[in-house]
Amino acid sequence: MDKKVKNTENIHDGHRQRMRNRFIETGFSGFEQHQILEMLLFYACPRKDTNELAHILINRFGSIAGVLDAPFDELLQIKGITENSAVLFKMIPKCITVYYQDANKDECYNNTEKLINLFKNSFIGLNNEQFRLACFDNDLHLLSNNVIDDGSPSTATVNVRKIVEIAFKEKTSLVAIAHNHVTGLPLPSDEDLSATRSINGTLKSMGIILLDHIIVGVNQSLSLRDEAYINIFD
Repeated sequence: MDKKVKNTENIHDGHRQRMRNRFIETGFSGFEQHQILEMLLFYACPRKDTNELAHILINRFGSIAGVLDAPFDELLQIKGITENSAVLFKMIPKCITVYYQDANKDECYNNTEKLINLFKNSFIGLNNEQFRLACFDNDLHLLSNNVIDDGSPSTATVNVRKIVEIAFKEKTSLVAIAHNHVTGLPLPSDEDLSATRSINGTLKSMGIILLDHIIVGVNQSLSLRDEAYINIFD
């Protein structure tokens, strides 16, 4: 091996080990955003200086959240980003969702704040609207959190039949629904209100209680039951 290449590899290895040691001791406390990305890329680019690539990603997408939320195809357009790197970035938000659900499996979802947090974590990393159904036991412990429909960047279709099928499969009489707004505020449209009223009517006829419809926006979330839309649950 060329001596210059070998020396460069030694420098990279030493830098990576120092970064790992720092993380083990303090977590990401004091890390810049590009340094966090740089470290993540260690595991997708084992023999490459990832510092410059991390800066390029931050400059292109604005933040770590921007990188992790970026569409897969757009990530691959960045020179130096391999398919392994792009897959790693797309896995992280999904891992957060799974972690949250597993860590809170004994949670009692007996108030709006807890219900909002459940769905907020489910929508992490999505670039499209999605419609979800959560099923609960009689003590309001989560039985399942299901994707009903994946939509375009601005729409998600409500499949009432699928909602009913899942509710019966879970043998539940308590459910909540939610969808996300990829951009803008979590304000319900006329279609949102009409769909909620229709779903509630169908579920009520089968002895199933619709606890709430949560809309998750970019920086805010809204409960239709809490925000003067309670009449649609009558």
